[in-house]
Amino acid sequence: MKRTAYIVKRLVSMIFILFVASFLIFFLLRMSDVDPLSVMIGNNRATDELKQTLTERYNLDKPLLIQYFIWIKGVLVGDFGIDYIDGQNIRELIASRIPVTLGLVTMSSVIGFIIAIALGVISSLKNGEATDSVLSAVMLILSGTPSFLICILVLIFMTQYVPGYTFIGSYSTFGEFMQRITIPSIIMSLSFVAMLGRITRSSMIRQLQSPYIGTAQAKGLDGFSVTFKHAFHNAVIPVITAGGYMVAGAIGSTVIIEQIFSLPGIGGLLITAIQESNYPIIQILVLFMLAVYLVMSFLIDILYTVLDPRVELK
Repeated sequence: MKRTAYIVKRLVSMIFILFVASFLIFFLLRMSDVDPLSVMIGNNRATDELKQTLTERYNLDKPLLIQYFIWIKGVLVGDFGIDYIDGQNIRELIASRIPVTLGLVTMSSVIGFIIAIALGVISSLKNGEATDSVLSAVMLILSGTPSFLICILVLIFMTQYVPGYTFIGSYSTFGEFMQRITIPSIIMSLSFVAMLGRITRSSMIRQLQSPYIGTAQAKGLDGFSVTFKHAFHNAVIPVITAGGYMVAGAIGSTVIIEQIFSLPGIGGLLITAIQESNYPIIQILVLFMLAVYLVMSFLIDILYTVLDPRVELK
């Protein structure tokens, strides 16, 4: 009963936040000096008839509040509108780019989680030894190295020493798709390794030094059971928490990766839309990223109770 009430409460609060955010995003964009008609027409000559047609098509002749309600009503039924520049359906435009961004986020998250947890556990088991010092130094260096710098170094290395590898091409086959996103995904995963590796290490050390570990060892349990069935089970909770928020934030971090590697994903679409003052695309993408973050936060809280039944949802 408590869980149901909590879920309902969270869903209501998420909907409220999204509505408030949509309102702020819509009106803040309209506060700029950019004229939507100028964005649509560009450097082309426009007649009064064309201006009138565009004004009516995009409801620019209506008060801003009415424009907002027309837009949010469309969003609720899956109609994201038409972009100002090319007149494309925004929903179809986003749908065509989601696979790239989703592939980047998924692959980088999986790689990052696996490597981070492995390094964190090994480092905790070798606490105070040379192995621990080396792994801790690696994770510290990764955490302080900008992703764009790593991207540039990788591009230089691949260009010089792997001449057969290409960062451009189509996505006509699964193999081509994987080739395009593998290197960028590995680079993105380094942020997971840097952060989650250190969290795993500190959390594991804290658990391994807890009294219940000594009790488990006194009962004659083998090292594997003590490490993974007891210590790791409790240590993984803060790792999942931080990791969940990082996965949600990874959608925004794809902006740099997609720009550098010329990947047609959502991040690149957002940057282009900002540069062109293409408001319809900007507002829906920002709202989409916020929705993903809220959903991930909600799922993390639910997962808490699955991993540790002692945690209560309030």
